[in-house]
Amino acid sequence: MRTLAAFRAYRPTTVDRITQALAADSSSYLLKGPRGCGADELLGAIAQALVGTCGGCGQCPSCRAVADGEHPDVLWAQGEQHKSVPVEELRRIVRFASLAPAQARYRVVVIPDIDTLRLTFPVILKALEEPPTATKWLLSAALIGAELAPVASRCLTVELEAPSDSEVWDRFREYKLEPSELLIRWTRRRLDRVELFARLTDAERYLSTYEELPGLIRDDARWCMELVHRLTPEDLGSVSASEEIIQCGLEILVASHADSGDWLRRAARASTSLKLHLPIQVVLAELILRSG
Repeated sequence: MRTLAAFRAYRPTTVDRITQALAADSSSYLLKGPRGCGADELLGAIAQALVGTCGGCGQCPSCRAVADGEHPDVLWAQGEQHKSVPVEELRRIVRFASLAPAQARYRVVVIPDIDTLRLTFPVILKALEEPPTATKWLLSAALIGAELAPVASRCLTVELEAPSDSEVWDRFREYKLEPSELLIRWTRRRLDRVELFARLTDAERYLSTYEELPGLIRDDARWCMELVHRLTPEDLGSVSASEEIIQCGLEILVASHADSGDWLRRAARASTSLKLHLPIQVVLAELILRSG
């Protein structure tokens, strides 16, 4: 888990904003920034700063306990990506927030991607309106739409910067990889994609297949299914990670073939509601029909 000091080397403005927000001593904070900007890590760094006396050094027993998920006064909401937090988890969060700290100055509730609570916003709103004096809420969101606005209005919002190319480059090097400029560009400055690309064997070769996809199409069902197989990553370990890589591939396809952008964008939008493999099948079907 990175500390605020580690983030300052790349994004001093973001860390200054967070430091100023903490000095304002609000009961709830909302980090707003583009997806993949490292908001989860920043939430952890803030939690370390709140529960320790060190200011979030990252090395003391308190900071290490936060990083390991073992600090008794820090609770991370457990929700699945793109799904609502279960009611049982919500009850656990509210009960935890109502108790006095066991060791630290504060109890800290951390909810990455507040959109996972969209079906239970009324309960969260009540908790934010009547927080115990020793409880801090740390939330993050990529976008603040109409549904999220009431929650955001009860928080001190901190705008986050996107990572720079140099930060993305150094993240690759932490995985002992020397990325090409092309791979850096394909991350779209998203740190979560650095991790995904690092886990994917020969990521550049795999992703470049999407650029070449229209030229690889044949009007043959067996060949198309073989291509689907070739474009399906098998070494990421989870369906959600594979879907994210496929979505990234579709973005590359759209960017590489601007003249076909309209139908490619429709296929990319459709892919967000489909399961693994189907996004590629949608694109292949569109390509075959267009080549007619």
